Amino acid sequence: MVITLILILLIVIFMAFFIGMNLSNVCTFWFFKTFTELPVAVLTLIAFGAGIIFALLFIFAAKMKAPASDAEARAAKKLEKKARAEEKLRLAKEKEASKKAAKDAKKNEPI
Repeated sequence: MVITLILILLIVIFMAFFIGMNLSNVCTFWFFKTFTELPVAVLTLIAFGAGIIFALLFIFAAKMKAPASDAEARAAKKLEKKARAEEKLRLAKEKEASKKAAKDAKKNEPI
């Protein structure tokens, strides 16, 4: 945990140093409007953030459009798992009942 915190802190310090050293590098960027003297480091961070947002949108869209066969397979697995759990419970009850019957038979055994 502490190592992760130190690693994140080092990455943030490196990014701040990188951005600070590159603030003098500027460019012109057009996105339906021309932005002049935009720092390259800021433009890079904006592009990175936009990439993350679009990637997440595509991932969520793909999960929402999952084929019906996948949903059916998941439902079948769920039913199979439930059947196995019920079978396990039934076997445990039978085992308990047989132990109780053996114990009762031993008590009622003639001497």
